[in-house]
Amino acid sequence: MIEIEDNLIQRYENLLFKSQKYLIPEKEANIFDTAYGNYYENPTTELLAFFLNPHEKHNLQDSFYKGFVEALRQKDEFEDFDFGDFVEISTQQKTDKGGIIDLWIQTDRALIIVEVKIYHHQNNPFKQYTAWGRKKTRLIQKQNKEQGISDEDIKLVQVVLCPDGRCQVDDWQGLSFTELTDSIKSSIARYTLENPINKWIVFAREFILHLKGFNELLETNMDSIKFVIDNMNQIQNLVDLQKQVYEEIIEHINVALKNDIGEDYEPYNQRHTWSGTPALRFANNNWESHSDSVLNLHVYNMPMSCAVNMYIENPTDEILTKVKKILSKGGFGSYDDWFESNKRYWGASWNFSSFDLEKVTQIIIRNQNLLQLIETEMR
Repeated sequence: MIEIEDNLIQRYENLLFKSQKYLIPEKEANIFDTAYGNYYENPTTELLAFFLNPHEKHNLQDSFYKGFVEALRQKDEFEDFDFGDFVEISTQQKTDKGGIIDLWIQTDRALIIVEVKIYHHQNNPFKQYTAWGRKKTRLIQKQNKEQGISDEDIKLVQVVLCPDGRCQVDDWQGLSFTELTDSIKSSIARYTLENPINKWIVFAREFILHLKGFNELLETNMDSIKFVIDNMNQIQNLVDLQKQVYEEIIEHINVALKNDIGEDYEPYNQRHTWSGTPALRFANNNWESHSDSVLNLHVYNMPMSCAVNMYIENPTDEILTKVKKILSKGGFGSYDDWFESNKRYWGASWNFSSFDLEKVTQIIIRNQNLLQLIETEMR
C-alpha cells in the first residue's frame, strides 16, 4: 500500500496549484520539453509525437492519432486496413547499425515507422529502418501470442512525411504535410463539436499551421520550460505515483478475486489505452478463451468516473440467455450490451459517475465469477 507523508502531499498540491498559471495562457501551451536543435526535423517530430500520444496532457484524447491513421487510409495500400487502437509511441530510435528512426507508433495491428523530411534529401539508411521494423514486429507478435492477446500478424507500415508527399524508396509510402494536416483538422473538428474550445485546441491548430507552412517556428516560452525543468523531479514523482496507484488498484482487485474464486483463479492483467484513458484488464490464465473484465478510468472527468466492461468470447445463444438472466438479478444497476469483432465478443458495460474502489471490485468479482462459471461449466 502506498503511504505518503502529509508534508509530501502538501508539496505536490502546491506544485499542482503553482503549475496552473503556466497552463492557462495560449502562449504557454508548450510546457513540455518538445525538442532542441538547429534544424526543423527534431522539434517537429517531437511535437508530432506529443500530439499523437493519447497519454500526453493535451486533453485532445486520440483525435490526432485518428487523423493520422485516416490520412494513411486514404492511400490505396491501406484503404481497407484497420490500424486498431494506439499502444505506444517513441522517437529517436537507434537501429542495430546506428541509424536513427525519427518516430515509430505501435498499434493493436501495426508498427508504423515515420521518417520526417523537411529540407533534406531522402538519403537515410532506409534498409536499416526496415530491418529494425521487421525485428520489432516479430517481437510484438511473439509477445502477443505468449500473453494470449492475439495471433494476428503485425503489419509493418513505413512512411516518409515530407512537403510534397513523394517517396521513391521501395516499400515506403509518401505522405505530405497537407494530406496529414487536412485529415487531422477533420478529426479535431469532430472533437471540438463535443468539447469546449480550450488552449490545447488553439495550440494544436497553431501546430497544424506550422506543419502546413513552415514559415516560422512556434515561439518557445522559456518561463514554462524553466518551470518544468526546475520541478522535473517532483513532476516525475507525480507521474510515478500515478503508475503506482494503477498497480495498487490492480493488486487490490486481484487479491479480492483470488480470495473469492480460489486457487483456480490465476490473475492475468494488462493495461491498455482507450481514447487516452487507462483501461485495466482482468483475466484468468486458466481460461481457454479471451473473455475478461476491463476497468476503464475516465481520468479526464472531475470527479473521475469509470466504467466496468465484461467481454465474453464466442458465446452461444444458450450462454447469453443464462448470462442475461443472472445479470438481471445483480445489484449494480442497468448495463449496456453489444457485439463486436464480427460477433466474436459480447460485451456489457456498467458506468459509474464517480470512482469507488470497493464498488468496482465487487462488480468485477461478480463478473469474473460469472466468466469462471461459463469457462468451467457452460461451455
